Amino acid sequence: MSKYERFGHAKTFLRYHIIFSTKYRRKVLNPIRDDLLAAMDDAAGKNGRFHVEIAEVDQDHVHLLVRIRPCESIDNVVKALKQQSTYLMWKKYHDYLGQYYWSGQHHLWTRGYFASNR
Repeated sequence: MSKYERFGHAKTFLRYHIIFSTKYRRKVLNPIRDDLLAAMDDAAGKNGRFHVEIAEVDQDHVHLLVRIRPCESIDNVVKALKQQSTYLMWKKYHDYLGQYYWSGQHHLWTRGYFASNR
């Protein structure tokens, strides 16, 4: 099996290292680690234009190695990952996350992110 992917007239090998942090760098991820990883896979499955190959969760941030299609932007990938994971984590862990984020808005991630293809 080739490590390259074929799309019409393109042959690609696009992998990005993406990191994003919890809002206010709250150390909330350890107790929800397994469900968070499942949420990331769920976001990739629903979108279909990217795939999470490797995911590591620290207390206050996530490292991902994501394989994307050439027509997909990094910004859209990060948006999909953050939206889906926030929704699912608040749905399942509302009381737990409410201890750390009490503004009434369902925050989990900061606005920014880091992405590199090297």
